Amino acid sequence: MREMKASEPLALETEMHAPSHPWLAFAVHHGRRVHRKTEHEKSGLTLAAEASLRGSRAVLVGPSGAGKTSLLRSIAGLMRPQRGYVSVAGTIVWESSGALWLRPGERGCGLVTQRPALFPSMTAGDNIAFGLHALPPEERKRRVQEMATLFRIEPLLTRRPSQLSGGEQQRVAVARTLAPHPRVLLLDEPFVGLNLDLKDAILTDLESWLATTRTPVL
Repeated sequence: MREMKASEPLALETEMHAPSHPWLAFAVHHGRRVHRKTEHEKSGLTLAAEASLRGSRAVLVGPSGAGKTSLLRSIAGLMRPQRGYVSVAGTIVWESSGALWLRPGERGCGLVTQRPALFPSMTAGDNIAFGLHALPPEERKRRVQEMATLFRIEPLLTRRPSQLSGGEQQRVAVARTLAPHPRVLLLDEPFVGLNLDLKDAILTDLESWLATTRTPVL
């Protein structure tokens, strides 16, 4: 993992109109760690970021290598920072001082990355249903159909990822993330590799869902 330089800061841009309580608050601090045999050869991550977000949307701004992906992964629970805390929709999901650590699936965060990361042995429909095990069978089926209709992927539900195009895989990945109705949506540049028309179509569908469910997004 590359070192995050102090000369490459992160910035947050948020909407001006905001509710009275933050939907996401965090203080994430990663310290440098030694990964090689000698202390003179250090390779690790240095990152410090703090924010309290009250607008419905916020954007992380920073150059490549500033730590945007590491911050999102830390919020989602895929990385364990050295110290700090993360609060999602008013609930503390990690706090280093109190040794509190909720697993990614318990945090209420939905993370979509540049790589779809679908399960290759599952159909598109089974991928979308993966995070819905706690729901009754009929509700799981309804959620999958809801997402398939929203992202216009109904004909793809019985296909495996190897039978889908890159754009189709990304649609399924977004549908899988939204199906559990996360309290907070985290987007790590998931549409960078898509052509403009496809990107616009997915963003239009996503924006409609976010407005309907009032889900905040970073």
